[in-house]
Amino acid sequence: MQSCLLFGLFVLVVMFLVPQGAKLCSSVKAKTLYQYILLSIYLIGIFWLTLFNRWGMDVARFRFQPFYVVWQILNCWFGFHKISTATCRAVFKNSANLLDSVHATPIEDLLLNIILFMPLGFLLPYICSKLSFKKTLLLGFVLSLVVEISQYLTHWGCCDIDDIINNTLGTAFGYLCFCIYRRCSRA
Repeated sequence: MQSCLLFGLFVLVVMFLVPQGAKLCSSVKAKTLYQYILLSIYLIGIFWLTLFNRWGMDVARFRFQPFYVVWQILNCWFGFHKISTATCRAVFKNSANLLDSVHATPIEDLLLNIILFMPLGFLLPYICSKLSFKKTLLLGFVLSLVVEISQYLTHWGCCDIDDIINNTLGTAFGYLCFCIYRRCSRA
């Protein structure tokens, strides 16, 4: 959990430093190589955090109920359905201090999945300027789907439809950050 959070924060910081590094490249070829190296490092990091650091775990969990965590949170806050106090405590346990928790609570997992894919939404249109919002979102969805299917088939993590939704949402937020960057850099 901590490695996921640290990687996500690191990548968010690097995401805003990427354009600065590209400006230091003397040629178009060097800039392109720089961009592809960054994307490769990011993708290796994603697969390491979501699959390979769980080698041999044999976690055979999966949840195909969309927005399960969101409904749990809303039920705890507003009491739409009867829900136990223990379930509410499990949803929000340790969420006040992310760095002290050993395992991610559902609310932390939701936030981390969004943060983890934000750089993808930034890097893809940064590298390929012709990439539209829809295509960037589709690529984020496909990468997330590949990760979740791999987790399901290998039993190295929990396959969850919410992860796909949150990762795709993170890609959208990353694209928004790219649009803000592009607008500010033109000014």
